[in-house]
Amino acid sequence: MAEEEEEGGDTSEFTWSGKLVDYLPIGIGKASFPNGDTYEGPYEDGKRNGKGKYTYKNGAIYDGQYVQNHKTGYGVMTYPDKGIYEGAWFKDQKHGEGKFTYPNKDIYKGEWKDNLRHGVGTYFFAISMSQFMGDWHRGNFISGQWQFRNGDIYEGGFAKNRPEGAGKFMFAANKTTLYGTFADTKWLSGRWKHTPVAVLATGNAARKQPSMTFDPAMVRANQPSFVIPMRFC
Repeated sequence: MAEEEEEGGDTSEFTWSGKLVDYLPIGIGKASFPNGDTYEGPYEDGKRNGKGKYTYKNGAIYDGQYVQNHKTGYGVMTYPDKGIYEGAWFKDQKHGEGKFTYPNKDIYKGEWKDNLRHGVGTYFFAISMSQFMGDWHRGNFISGQWQFRNGDIYEGGFAKNRPEGAGKFMFAANKTTLYGTFADTKWLSGRWKHTPVAVLATGNAARKQPSMTFDPAMVRANQPSFVIPMRFC
């Protein structure tokens, strides 16, 4: 993930093009900082407040809401590596619901906390066209579905983004489910069972329509607690 950009605009030393009241910038204007960063937007009580655009010297751009000099509210950050985050911020951290499109075209859409994927969310892998769908904790996928392009599904727990513990493979081609356990990345096979038609319908839809414009709804009720894709290295 792209590293979070630090703003050099908390210093009192900058060039201001705009209105001053009691030697403090107020209203809409442009601030130019000694480190080469610039900010265009409103100031209030000498601080960035409201919707503004902050351009970093390295090429990163934040366009969104500020509260007391901090990115807080809705905003869009475009990073130097062309990664893009669109969503909620709190005190300069990705926090709340948001969507991150990575330079390699992977997409995560869901909940964030303290700049990490945390809560319910879906991660789409552009190369394999598979996805993780379920629960995240401090940046790691911990439970849910791993949905594959061919319609197969793995559902269970995860550790460090790899299947771990009890789970099941649901195979679309022969409509069967294989129960078992992952231990240290090794699959210990268990019993077979017929896969419910309703579950297969979900997998088949993913197989027939592997859309590159993946855009999952950010509604908890619409995001079941199971998982989707990843390589075991």
